[in-house]
Amino acid sequence: PDLNLANPYVANYMIQLNIWATEEFGLDGWRVDTYKYCDEKFLNRINAALLSEFPNLTVFGEAWTNTVPGSAYFTQNNLDVPFKHQINGVTDFPLQSAIMDAINQPFGWTDGITKVYMTLAQDFLYKNPLTNCIFLDNHDMNRFFSMTGENLEKYKMGIGLLLTTRGIPQVYYGTEVLMKNYKDPNDAAVRWDFPGGWTSDATNKFSGSGRTPLENNAFEFFKILANYRKESSALTSGELKQYVPKNGVYVYFRKSSKQKILCVINTLSKQEQLMLKDYEEMLNGNERYYDVMKQLTLEIKDNKIALPSMSFQIFELK
Repeated sequence: PDLNLANPYVANYMIQLNIWATEEFGLDGWRVDTYKYCDEKFLNRINAALLSEFPNLTVFGEAWTNTVPGSAYFTQNNLDVPFKHQINGVTDFPLQSAIMDAINQPFGWTDGITKVYMTLAQDFLYKNPLTNCIFLDNHDMNRFFSMTGENLEKYKMGIGLLLTTRGIPQVYYGTEVLMKNYKDPNDAAVRWDFPGGWTSDATNKFSGSGRTPLENNAFEFFKILANYRKESSALTSGELKQYVPKNGVYVYFRKSSKQKILCVINTLSKQEQLMLKDYEEMLNGNERYYDVMKQLTLEIKDNKIALPSMSFQIFELK
């Protein structure tokens, strides 16, 4: 049964409970489940009460919508609508859907990786899209590695996007070691225990020796990029500048006052060349690039970068 959040006694109790729980357990943030089915006036009340007590708290609502305007409605937005939500951000379902299409659909004028570009191009509808929670899968969806067709290159493209585009990344447990499954016969199939969490487990994925070579490959990719992101002002709080995808290649930059980063995704099954002169407004003649995944600095004087087929690459401008 649902709680009647329009009842003042219920509403006051819920507000007091949430303030107490945030203080008692030292919470950093709240994910509000089924946000769009709750009493709207109550949601603004409880969010205002929480943020007045804890100004640095993160609050985002799980609003499962299919469009950017629908998603923007349930957070602080630039829409001309009668009711205005005041939550920090939402679970970005439109971007999740676009990323799935980007790695699984052939490139086209409005298909494949272009859907990511088209989705992010609508960010002007949000007050602050950097506070959206972005993700590849969750407890209600087929697992990400299964949705890639268990393709490691597609997996790396998705993880690359998740950890470098705008927003706050959410990672479902086990994604870093390629846990897989579809919701068949039910949701329980995508909520299996993490292998190694119990003494009776036959394998231990917490240890490199318990992971397969493929799982270790994915784990190391994830580890390098996630650790780099933690120390990157451009990736955590910088602005996003993206370019219209060309021939299946998507280019975007993250920029802060201290750092500038170039990200490139080649979704084609053939090698391509990135001509740096096409992005001179952001590169300004730069010739030194730190390859984050290879962890080495490159001197590029011939104005081009080789793009392996089905690949994600990230460079910090030096």
